[in-house]
Amino acid sequence: MAARIIDIAKAARVSPSAVSLALNNKPGISAEVRQKIIAIAVDMGYKTAVNLQSDTNESITVKLLKIATHGHIVNERHNAFITEYMEGIEAAAKKRGYKLEVSFFNRVPVEEIIDAHRETIVDGLIILGTELNAHEVDFFTVLTKPVVFIDTYFPFSVYDCIDMDNMDGVFKAIQHLYKNGHRNIGLVKGGLATRNFTMREFGFREAMDYFSLPVQEKFIITVDPAYDRAIVDMNKYLKKNSAQPSAFFCMNDTIAYACMKALKEHNYRIPEDVSIVGFDDLPSSSLPDPPLTTIRVANHQIGERALEKVVERISSFKESAPENILVAGKLVVRDSVKKI
Repeated sequence: MAARIIDIAKAARVSPSAVSLALNNKPGISAEVRQKIIAIAVDMGYKTAVNLQSDTNESITVKLLKIATHGHIVNERHNAFITEYMEGIEAAAKKRGYKLEVSFFNRVPVEEIIDAHRETIVDGLIILGTELNAHEVDFFTVLTKPVVFIDTYFPFSVYDCIDMDNMDGVFKAIQHLYKNGHRNIGLVKGGLATRNFTMREFGFREAMDYFSLPVQEKFIITVDPAYDRAIVDMNKYLKKNSAQPSAFFCMNDTIAYACMKALKEHNYRIPEDVSIVGFDDLPSSSLPDPPLTTIRVANHQIGERALEKVVERISSFKESAPENILVAGKLVVRDSVKKI
Protein backbone atom coordinates (compact mmCIF):
# COMPACT_ATOMS: atom_id res chain seq x y z
CA MET A 1 0.00 0.00 0.00
CA ALA A 2 1.29 3.44 -0.95
CA ALA A 3 2.50 5.70 1.83
CA ARG A 4 0.06 8.32 3.05
CA ILE A 5 0.68 11.78 4.43
CA ILE A 6 -0.06 10.52 7.93
CA ASP A 7 2.56 7.75 7.50
CA ILE A 8 5.20 10.26 6.45
CA ALA A 9 4.26 12.52 9.37
CA LYS A 10 4.77 9.67 11.85
CA ALA A 11 8.11 8.72 10.32
CA ALA A 12 9.31 12.35 10.32
CA ARG A 13 7.79 13.07 13.74
CA VAL A 14 6.00 16.16 12.47
CA SER A 15 2.35 17.13 11.99
CA PRO A 16 0.44 16.01 8.87
CA SER A 17 0.00 19.68 7.96
CA ALA A 18 3.80 20.12 7.98
CA VAL A 19 4.08 17.22 5.54
CA SER A 20 1.46 18.83 3.31
CA LEU A 21 3.43 22.09 3.30
CA ALA A 22 6.64 20.29 2.39
CA LEU A 23 5.14 18.13 -0.35
CA ASN A 24 3.41 21.10 -1.94
CA ASN A 25 6.39 23.49 -1.75
CA LYS A 26 4.54 25.93 0.49
CA PRO A 27 5.78 28.27 3.22
CA GLY A 28 5.40 27.70 6.95
CA ILE A 29 8.24 25.29 7.75
CA SER A 30 12.03 25.61 7.90
CA ALA A 31 14.27 24.46 5.04
CA GLU A 32 15.77 21.79 7.31
CA VAL A 33 12.38 20.31 8.19
CA ARG A 34 11.28 20.47 4.54
CA GLN A 35 14.35 18.54 3.36
CA LYS A 36 13.85 15.92 6.06
CA ILE A 37 10.22 15.37 5.09
CA ILE A 38 11.01 15.21 1.38
CA ALA A 39 13.77 12.67 1.94
CA ILE A 40 11.46 10.43 3.96
CA ALA A 41 8.65 10.82 1.41
CA VAL A 42 10.92 9.85 -1.47
CA ASP A 43 12.29 6.91 0.52
CA MET A 44 8.73 5.73 1.28
CA GLY A 45 7.74 6.06 -2.37
CA TYR A 46 5.01 8.64 -1.79
CA LYS A 47 3.05 8.90 -5.03
CA THR A 48 3.50 12.67 -5.48
CA ALA A 49 7.10 12.82 -4.33
CA VAL A 50 8.41 14.19 -7.64
CA ASN A 51 10.10 17.51 -8.30
CA LEU A 52 9.94 18.14 -4.57
CA GLN A 53 13.22 20.02 -4.57
CA SER A 54 11.63 22.85 -6.57
CA ASP A 55 12.21 26.32 -5.21
CA THR A 56 8.67 27.49 -5.97
CA ASN A 57 6.86 29.07 -3.06
CA GLU A 58 3.13 28.79 -3.71
CA SER A 59 0.69 30.19 -1.20
CA ILE A 60 -1.22 28.10 1.32
CA THR A 61 -4.50 26.67 0.01
CA VAL A 62 -7.58 26.64 2.25
CA LYS A 63 -10.88 25.07 1.24
CA LEU A 64 -14.32 26.09 2.47
CA LEU A 65 -16.93 23.33 2.59
CA LYS A 66 -20.50 24.60 2.57
CA ILE A 67 -22.57 21.65 3.80
CA ALA A 68 -26.37 21.40 3.78
CA THR A 69 -27.31 18.04 5.30
CA HIS A 70 -31.07 18.71 4.98
CA GLY A 71 -31.36 22.23 3.53
CA HIS A 72 -33.98 23.53 5.96
CA ILE A 73 -31.57 26.23 7.18
CA VAL A 74 -28.72 26.33 4.65
CA ASN A 75 -30.80 27.22 1.57
CA GLU A 76 -31.47 30.03 -0.89
CA ARG A 77 -33.00 32.25 1.80
CA HIS A 78 -29.72 32.16 3.72
CA ASN A 79 -27.41 32.51 0.73
CA ALA A 80 -26.68 36.16 1.42
CA PHE A 81 -26.03 35.38 5.09
CA ILE A 82 -23.56 32.64 4.18
CA THR A 83 -21.99 34.79 1.47
CA GLU A 84 -20.90 37.23 4.18
CA TYR A 85 -18.95 34.41 5.85
CA MET A 86 -17.33 33.64 2.49
CA GLU A 87 -16.47 37.29 1.88
CA GLY A 88 -14.75 37.49 5.28
CA ILE A 89 -12.74 34.34 4.57
CA GLU A 90 -11.87 35.54 1.06
CA ALA A 91 -10.79 38.99 2.26
CA ALA A 92 -8.50 37.49 4.91
CA ALA A 93 -7.05 35.00 2.40
CA LYS A 94 -6.42 37.68 -0.21
CA LYS A 95 -4.70 39.94 2.32
CA ARG A 96 -2.30 37.14 3.22
CA GLY A 97 -1.80 35.81 -0.31
CA TYR A 98 -3.48 32.45 0.32
CA LYS A 99 -5.56 30.52 -2.20
CA LEU A 100 -9.21 29.82 -1.35
CA GLU A 101 -11.33 27.03 -2.81
CA VAL A 102 -15.07 26.55 -2.17
CA SER A 103 -17.26 23.44 -2.54
CA PHE A 104 -21.00 23.11 -1.83
CA PHE A 105 -22.50 19.77 -0.74
CA ASN A 106 -26.29 19.55 -0.74
CA ARG A 107 -27.79 16.51 1.02
CA VAL A 108 -24.60 14.50 0.54
CA PRO A 109 -23.85 12.04 3.39
CA VAL A 110 -21.14 13.43 5.64
CA GLU A 111 -19.13 10.23 5.33
CA GLU A 112 -18.94 10.72 1.55
CA ILE A 113 -17.75 14.31 1.96
CA ILE A 114 -15.00 13.16 4.30
CA ASP A 115 -13.92 10.32 2.00
CA ALA A 116 -13.63 12.82 -0.86
CA HIS A 117 -11.21 14.93 1.20
CA ARG A 118 -8.92 12.29 2.73
CA GLU A 119 -6.21 12.91 0.13
CA THR A 120 -7.29 16.33 -1.14
CA ILE A 121 -4.25 18.53 -1.74
CA VAL A 122 -5.26 21.46 0.42
CA ASP A 123 -3.60 22.64 3.62
CA GLY A 124 -6.68 23.19 5.75
CA LEU A 125 -10.48 23.13 5.75
CA ILE A 126 -13.07 25.61 6.98
CA ILE A 127 -16.45 23.92 7.33
CA LEU A 128 -19.86 25.59 7.54
CA GLY A 129 -21.31 23.45 10.31
CA THR A 130 -24.78 25.02 10.60
CA GLU A 131 -26.68 21.80 9.96
CA LEU A 132 -24.14 19.38 11.45
CA ASN A 133 -24.66 17.68 14.80
CA ALA A 134 -21.96 16.73 17.29
CA HIS A 135 -21.84 13.11 16.07
CA GLU A 136 -21.26 14.23 12.46
CA VAL A 137 -18.52 16.64 13.52
CA ASP A 138 -16.68 13.74 15.14
CA PHE A 139 -16.48 11.98 11.76
CA PHE A 140 -13.94 14.56 10.59
CA THR A 141 -11.28 13.27 12.99
CA VAL A 142 -10.09 10.83 10.30
CA LEU A 143 -8.74 13.75 8.26
CA THR A 144 -5.07 14.63 8.73
CA LYS A 145 -5.32 18.34 7.95
CA PRO A 146 -6.40 21.24 10.18
CA VAL A 147 -10.16 21.78 10.31
CA VAL A 148 -12.06 24.80 11.66
CA PHE A 149 -15.85 24.94 11.94
CA ILE A 150 -17.94 28.09 11.61
CA ASP A 151 -21.59 28.87 12.40
CA THR A 152 -21.63 26.25 15.14
CA TYR A 153 -19.66 25.10 18.14
CA PHE A 154 -19.55 22.08 20.41
CA PRO A 155 -17.91 22.41 23.85
CA PHE A 156 -16.45 18.90 23.75
CA SER A 157 -15.20 18.97 20.17
CA VAL A 158 -11.52 18.46 19.31
CA TYR A 159 -11.81 21.23 16.72
CA ASP A 160 -11.65 25.00 16.76
CA CYS A 161 -15.14 26.42 16.31
CA ILE A 162 -16.02 30.04 15.56
CA ASP A 163 -19.63 31.10 15.97
CA MET A 164 -21.89 34.01 16.80
CA ASP A 165 -22.55 34.51 20.50
CA ASN A 166 -26.10 33.19 20.58
CA MET A 167 -26.61 33.78 24.31
CA ASP A 168 -25.53 37.40 24.06
CA GLY A 169 -27.71 38.01 20.98
CA VAL A 170 -30.85 36.55 22.56
CA PHE A 171 -30.24 38.53 25.74
CA LYS A 172 -30.12 41.75 23.71
CA ALA A 173 -33.38 40.82 22.00
CA ILE A 174 -35.23 40.08 25.25
CA GLN A 175 -33.72 43.15 26.90
CA HIS A 176 -35.08 45.31 24.07
CA LEU A 177 -38.55 43.84 24.53
CA TYR A 178 -38.34 44.31 28.29
CA LYS A 179 -37.29 47.95 27.94
CA ASN A 180 -40.30 48.49 25.69
CA GLY A 181 -42.67 47.24 28.37
CA HIS A 182 -43.18 43.62 27.29
CA ARG A 183 -43.59 41.18 30.15
CA ASN A 184 -45.42 38.36 28.35
CA ILE A 185 -42.95 37.03 25.74
CA GLY A 186 -43.23 33.86 23.68
CA LEU A 187 -40.66 31.88 21.70
CA VAL A 188 -40.99 30.54 18.16
CA LYS A 189 -38.24 27.96 17.77
CA GLY A 190 -36.92 25.78 14.97
CA GLY A 191 -37.93 22.13 15.06
CA LEU A 192 -34.58 20.80 13.84
CA ALA A 193 -31.73 20.20 16.28
CA THR A 194 -28.84 22.57 15.60
CA ARG A 195 -26.31 23.92 18.06
CA ASN A 196 -27.32 27.52 17.35
CA PHE A 197 -31.01 26.78 17.94
CA THR A 198 -30.21 24.91 21.15
CA MET A 199 -28.19 27.83 22.49
CA ARG A 200 -30.86 30.36 21.48
CA GLU A 201 -33.55 28.50 23.40
CA PHE A 202 -31.24 28.22 26.40
CA GLY A 203 -30.44 31.92 26.05
CA PHE A 204 -34.15 32.76 25.91
CA ARG A 205 -34.86 30.94 29.15
CA GLU A 206 -31.80 32.49 30.83
CA ALA A 207 -32.78 36.01 29.74
CA MET A 208 -36.36 35.56 30.88
CA ASP A 209 -35.08 34.43 34.27
CA TYR A 210 -32.68 37.41 34.41
CA PHE A 211 -35.58 39.85 33.98
CA SER A 212 -37.78 37.80 36.38
CA LEU A 213 -40.25 37.01 33.59
CA PRO A 214 -42.20 33.73 33.60
CA VAL A 215 -41.65 31.34 30.69
CA GLN A 216 -45.11 30.17 29.65
CA GLU A 217 -44.77 26.84 27.87
CA LYS A 218 -48.05 27.42 26.00
CA PHE A 219 -46.25 30.26 24.17
CA ILE A 220 -43.25 28.09 23.19
CA ILE A 221 -44.03 27.18 19.58
CA THR A 222 -42.04 24.73 17.46
CA VAL A 223 -42.02 25.21 13.68
CA ASP A 224 -40.04 23.84 10.76
CA PRO A 225 -37.26 26.39 10.03
CA ALA A 226 -38.03 26.31 6.29
CA TYR A 227 -40.20 29.36 5.44
CA ASP A 228 -43.21 27.68 3.77
CA ARG A 229 -43.37 24.90 6.34
CA ALA A 230 -43.00 27.36 9.20
CA ILE A 231 -46.07 29.24 7.95
CA VAL A 232 -48.06 25.98 7.96
CA ASP A 233 -46.90 25.13 11.49
CA MET A 234 -47.62 28.62 12.80
CA ASN A 235 -51.09 28.59 11.25
CA LYS A 236 -51.85 25.29 12.99
CA TYR A 237 -50.87 26.85 16.31
CA LEU A 238 -52.94 30.01 15.74
CA LYS A 239 -56.05 28.00 14.82
CA LYS A 240 -55.92 26.28 18.19
CA ASN A 241 -54.85 29.26 20.34
CA SER A 242 -56.65 32.61 20.35
CA ALA A 243 -54.67 34.22 23.19
CA GLN A 244 -51.17 35.42 22.28
CA PRO A 245 -48.28 37.02 24.21
CA SER A 246 -47.49 40.67 23.59
CA ALA A 247 -44.28 39.64 21.75
CA PHE A 248 -42.52 36.68 20.18
CA PHE A 249 -38.80 36.14 19.92
CA CYS A 250 -38.17 34.06 16.78
CA MET A 251 -35.03 31.93 16.49
CA ASN A 252 -34.07 33.36 13.11
CA ASP A 253 -35.35 35.87 10.56
CA THR A 254 -36.84 33.26 8.24
CA ILE A 255 -38.97 31.94 11.10
CA ALA A 256 -39.84 35.55 11.99
CA TYR A 257 -41.03 36.26 8.43
CA ALA A 258 -43.22 33.13 8.52
CA CYS A 259 -44.55 34.06 11.94
CA MET A 260 -45.47 37.56 10.75
CA LYS A 261 -47.26 36.23 7.68
CA ALA A 262 -49.27 33.69 9.67
CA LEU A 263 -50.23 36.27 12.31
CA LYS A 264 -51.45 38.66 9.62
CA GLU A 265 -53.51 35.88 8.01
CA HIS A 266 -55.23 35.53 11.39
CA ASN A 267 -55.85 39.31 11.56
CA TYR A 268 -53.20 40.14 14.14
CA ARG A 269 -51.54 43.51 13.61
CA ILE A 270 -47.77 43.84 13.95
CA PRO A 271 -46.63 45.42 16.22
CA GLU A 272 -49.92 46.78 17.55
CA ASP A 273 -51.20 43.35 18.66
CA VAL A 274 -48.01 41.26 18.66
CA SER A 275 -44.39 42.43 18.47
CA ILE A 276 -41.75 40.33 16.70
CA VAL A 277 -37.95 40.09 17.05
CA GLY A 278 -35.76 37.89 14.85
CA PHE A 279 -32.12 36.81 14.71
CA ASP A 280 -29.57 37.03 11.84
CA ASP A 281 -30.41 40.37 10.16
CA LEU A 282 -30.78 38.90 6.69
CA PRO A 283 -30.60 41.52 3.90
CA SER A 284 -34.36 41.13 3.46
CA SER A 285 -35.10 42.00 7.11
CA SER A 286 -35.73 45.64 6.24
CA LEU A 287 -38.35 44.69 3.61
CA PRO A 288 -41.32 43.19 5.54
CA ASP A 289 -44.21 45.37 6.66
CA PRO A 290 -43.20 46.40 9.26
CA PRO A 291 -39.39 46.08 8.94
CA LEU A 292 -38.02 43.48 11.36
CA THR A 293 -36.12 44.23 14.56
CA THR A 294 -33.40 41.59 14.77
CA ILE A 295 -29.86 40.66 15.83
CA ARG A 296 -27.10 41.31 13.30
CA VAL A 297 -24.42 38.60 13.19
CA ALA A 298 -20.79 39.63 12.54
CA ASN A 299 -20.44 37.14 9.66
CA HIS A 300 -17.55 38.92 7.98
CA GLN A 301 -15.54 39.02 11.20
CA ILE A 302 -16.28 35.34 11.88
CA GLY A 303 -15.08 34.44 8.38
CA GLU A 304 -11.84 36.41 8.81
CA ARG A 305 -11.16 34.82 12.17
CA ALA A 306 -11.76 31.35 10.75
CA LEU A 307 -9.13 31.89 8.04
CA GLU A 308 -6.66 33.20 10.60
CA LYS A 309 -7.27 30.23 12.90
CA VAL A 310 -6.90 27.52 10.24
CA VAL A 311 -3.65 29.08 8.96
CA GLU A 312 -2.41 29.28 12.54
CA ARG A 313 -3.04 25.54 12.83
CA ILE A 314 -1.37 24.82 9.48
CA SER A 315 1.77 26.73 10.45
CA SER A 316 2.09 25.35 13.97
CA PHE A 317 4.12 22.28 14.88
CA LYS A 318 2.82 22.17 18.43
CA GLU A 319 -0.51 20.69 19.45
CA SER A 320 -2.70 23.04 21.47
CA ALA A 321 -6.16 22.81 22.96
CA PRO A 322 -9.09 23.59 20.64
CA GLU A 323 -10.77 26.97 20.99
CA ASN A 324 -14.43 27.97 20.86
CA ILE A 325 -14.51 31.59 19.74
CA LEU A 326 -17.82 33.46 20.08
CA VAL A 327 -18.33 36.79 18.33
CA ALA A 328 -21.01 39.14 19.69
CA GLY A 329 -23.79 40.49 17.49
CA LYS A 330 -25.67 43.79 17.43
CA LEU A 331 -29.32 44.68 18.00
CA VAL A 332 -30.85 46.32 14.91
CA VAL A 333 -33.98 48.26 15.90
CA ARG A 334 -36.70 48.63 13.28
CA ASP A 335 -40.50 48.83 13.52
CA SER A 336 -41.69 45.37 14.54
CA VAL A 337 -41.70 46.10 18.29
CA LYS A 338 -44.34 48.24 19.99
CA LYS A 339 -43.55 50.32 23.06
CA ILE A 340 -46.14 49.50 25.70
